This record gives sequence, C-alpha cells and structure tokens, in this order.
Amino acid sequence: MRTRAIIPAAVLLCGCSLRHRPAAPEPARAPTLDSLYQLDRSRGDSLAARGAPDGLAAFLAPNVAFLRAGVPIVYGWPASQALFAASKSAPDAVTWEPIGGGVSQDLYSGYTYGVTARAGSPPATVRLERYIAYWERGRGQPWRIVAYAEVGAPPTTDPLARRIDPPDAAKVLPKPIAAAVANVRATDSLFSDLADRLGTAAAFAANADEYGAVFGSPALAVGPKQIADFLGLAGRSSSLSWRPVYANVAGSLDLGFTIGDYTSTSRGASGAAIQRFGKYLTVWQRQRDGSWKFMIDGGNSTPAKPE
Repeated sequence: MRTRAIIPAAVLLCGCSLRHRPAAPEPARAPTLDSLYQLDRSRGDSLAARGAPDGLAAFLAPNVAFLRAGVPIVYGWPASQALFAASKSAPDAVTWEPIGGGVSQDLYSGYTYGVTARAGSPPATVRLERYIAYWERGRGQPWRIVAYAEVGAPPTTDPLARRIDPPDAAKVLPKPIAAAVANVRATDSLFSDLADRLGTAAAFAANADEYGAVFGSPALAVGPKQIADFLGLAGRSSSLSWRPVYANVAGSLDLGFTIGDYTSTSRGASGAAIQRFGKYLTVWQRQRDGSWKFMIDGGNSTPAKPE
C-alpha cells in the first residue's frame, strides 16, 4: 500500500569507527532500483505494442503467482496468460507508475508498487488502481515478475480455475534459504495472531518497517504511526485474520514475500456477522537484528471462502 515522492530506500553511508576502520562499501543499489522503476513503467509500452495477453504476460516469470480480484491465486505463466486472454474487460491502454520499491543486497530481487491507470470506455475516462510487483532475475538475465497483486481493482467477471497449490511448493531449497522462508512465513503467521489479540492497527504498526507502507483510500500511509492511525479509523468495527500459503526469499536472505488468504469480519446493520474473503501479497525486509518487517502490503477479493 505508496506515491511519487518516490520514497528512497535510505542508504546510510557510515563514516568510520573510533579506530578509523573503513566502513564496508554498500552495494550500488540506486542505479539498479532506478532501472527497475524504468522497466516497470515500460510495461505500458509493451502492452501497446503487443496487445493483451502477450503484452501483459511478457514480464512474468514462469513460476509467477498472480493475484487478480475475484478469482483464486493463479500460479504459473500459462495460467496467467490464459487469465488475461479470458478477460472481457482488458483495456486498450494501461500505464504503470511506480511510487516506491527496493532491491535486495545481491541485486537479484526487488519490488515495486504504485498506481495503475486504465483507459476506460468511453476513452476519456480513466480508472486508477494500485499494484504490488515482486521481481527476480538471474545472472545476465532480465527482471521478471514472480508475484503480482492488483490492489483496488474491480473483481473480474470471468470465473477461472479452481484453487491450486504453487507449482514449486515441494521444491527442495538450499538450507539457508529454506530457513529464511520458514522464518518469514512464521513471522506472517504471528502477525495474524497479533492482529487477533491486539487488533489490526496495533499489529500492522508493530510489524511495519520504518518505511513500510499501506495503501489507504486514496492516500498512502507510510510508517508505523500513519499505518496505525489509518487502520484504527478504517477497522474499528471489523477484524482481520489471514494465513500465508506461499513464501519466497532472495538469495541474499534480506528480502522476501508471502502470499496468503485473508478473512475480514464485520457486523451488518442487523448485528449479524458479515465475512469477506480475499488474498494478499506482503513484501518483507530483514532488519539488522534478524527480524522481518513488511515494506508493502496489499491484496484483493476472492468471491468464496478459501478451501
């Protein structure tokens, strides 16, 4: 959930210690992040040149997890392309404008989030949405999206696919990565437990990075205090619970994401409980003390209770 005051991933260059030992050089993240922003923006050009679904699918990794409103999580490039092809509401023009993001220490993983502008019908109308994208690349390979969530998009009218498990869920990971994946997934589960005990606002504030962000309506809440204030107003009469179903972590073990299902419970005018279901994508960054805090969180609806 962030804007185009692109919020810098503050790079602090420390001088030297009392013994004047040289500080270890920081990775050259700024040019890498700038190029990722530029690539993110270029998705609109790809769509204009190639049309849907090829223009939409051109940036997706083979193992992408795609979160579109109104349908279950879609895993894999072929299923995502089929989703785009089946959509009866694919616009002629879409632009993406990143307003925040970051990259991992090894520069092979990164994330962007921002605003999507979709040309409507009639053409003079434009619908604004938000998005979160998590990217990866191999050595000498281009960036590809491995997790994507449309935020604030209307539910698709095209029913698709039953719920399936991630294709690489049983993949054997190197021990350090497997341990980090388990850690970030456990952090997400404990995050939900805290929301159940203390309330959504307090839990999000406790788990947000200093620059962590949540999409508000229409503004962006940045940092634990703003997030707590926003969610405190928005969620007084409702509760939120969730469970992660998939997680991934960068090779440098400092950046990752979780995907899962959520349930929002509120009271109707009659006092009866009303439940709404959805799915989410949360990007996490490892802190200096080894804990994980979220950098951006968002999701969309699922029409039925998760299986």
